[in-house]
Amino acid sequence: MKKNSLFIFLFTIILSCKSKSETTSTDSLKPPTDSVATASKPVEKMCFLFAENKDSTKVSLTIEGDVVTGEMDWLPNEKDGAIGTLKGKKVGDVITADYSFVIEGSNEIEEKIFVLQGNKLIEKVGELEFKNGKSIMKNPEKAENGDILTKVVCEF
Repeated sequence: MKKNSLFIFLFTIILSCKSKSETTSTDSLKPPTDSVATASKPVEKMCFLFAENKDSTKVSLTIEGDVVTGEMDWLPNEKDGAIGTLKGKKVGDVITADYSFVIEGSNEIEEKIFVLQGNKLIEKVGELEFKNGKSIMKNPEKAENGDILTKVVCEF
């Protein structure tokens, strides 16, 4: 009986060691989940500028997959401008983002729609309405071309 117990005990230990080593060896061959996700999302950084007379608009964008972040400085001559951040999504060549900015001491959020065309970033403009705490484009499909910004070397 002691021999059988000893045999079963040793057999169990051998099996448990073997299954642990198999698990460890296959787990070590798998790439970390984070590196797979990061590798599939290339990051693009782009900057654009519109300058006419003494008015200017600067936009810097970071695009990672379909996620867009960045900054926008709207600096009209002899008027209060707006400096803020952009957060949104890119679908095809269209970027739709929330522009969070301060103007005349007030915090505002406005939906911005841009179209990327080669070295140009076209800002779409149209009638706005206030909804859910932000100004959004009332009829995005009827939006017209506004300022056309030209790609420049990023200064950051």
